[in-house]
Amino acid sequence: MNVKIVLKYGLLAFLAVAVVVIAGKEMQRSAVKETEAESTTEALPQDGLVVYYFHSNIRCATCQKIESNAEEAIVSQFADELASGALSWRVVNYEAPENAHFVLEYEIAAPTVVLVRREAGQNFQWRNLSRVWELVGDKSAFADYVVQEADVLLSVN
Repeated sequence: MNVKIVLKYGLLAFLAVAVVVIAGKEMQRSAVKETEAESTTEALPQDGLVVYYFHSNIRCATCQKIESNAEEAIVSQFADELASGALSWRVVNYEAPENAHFVLEYEIAAPTVVLVRREAGQNFQWRNLSRVWELVGDKSAFADYVVQEADVLLSVN
């Protein structure tokens, strides 16, 4: 009879822990979705460059490295433009239903960096920097690529 009681309470404890873990993960997911929704609903600049890092629901180590390398390159090379609002950094989950339009708009097939030049409140020109996957292992070449492409779109008149 002691085995039945121990088994009963053990199963109840397991069930309680499982419920807490599931509830915690769901709260974490909703917090991430709220943060992403805020970042995608912020007003876009009338004129300037928007640098997007588009990620999927599943974020592997390489995807996270692409994001961190791109952000580091942008922040280190364009601090003045970021401060003035001439350049904006955005992280967006392209698999979220509210962001599905980006997939067609910027030809997104996998996590990537996309540069969007805006003029007079409209998207004027864009580039999908798909070479970030090729260059992710070489941080210097990766940064040079992102910075050079951003420079080109920032200088468009």
